[in-house]
Amino acid sequence: METAQFQIIEGKIPVLLSAPHACSHRRPTIMGTYKLGEPYTDAIVKETCANSSSFGIYLSKECSYDPNYHKEKKNEYKQAIKEIVTRNKLERFIDIHGLKNNVDYDIALYYPTKFRKSLELAYEIEEALNHGSLNGISIRIFRFLDNGQETLGEYVATKLRVPSVQIEISRYIRDDEQLRESFIKNLSTLVEKYI
Repeated sequence: METAQFQIIEGKIPVLLSAPHACSHRRPTIMGTYKLGEPYTDAIVKETCANSSSFGIYLSKECSYDPNYHKEKKNEYKQAIKEIVTRNKLERFIDIHGLKNNVDYDIALYYPTKFRKSLELAYEIEEALNHGSLNGISIRIFRFLDNGQETLGEYVATKLRVPSVQIEISRYIRDDEQLRESFIKNLSTLVEKYI
């Protein structure tokens, strides 16, 4: 399925992968500035979905809102996620992002506060990713900040009651074809477990 701003991948297993920042988008700030897209996050979603038969959604064109932060009422991407999850009775949500530069770890996993199953999913992802070319990478698990923002991961866990994790991946992993393919292979292996 294709829309004006994002594409949806139909799947067979109860997992939805998302790349809401694959293209430029407007940040929720008073200045309304645009943030550049996060390279290869869409490719990670597309290839993982192809490998595992999971569902997927990714931003495919520049948009005037932030699919990760703006509230559902003014966020077509978030509305589509709600429809996909409820219509297909999905059981896991994994949101793919780029990691900001100048941090001392390679991958960050964020889970919603007070959602034990989301934390368990984060631990499963941490274990699954640390194999092959990515063996030995530094992975950190964090709670989403209690700051009133409603990321997709928080929205899916609190409103749709589905375990969810946001994965932030270092630019060097996304840019390097071998490392990116290892990430996709490791994530696909985990996702296939939910058949």
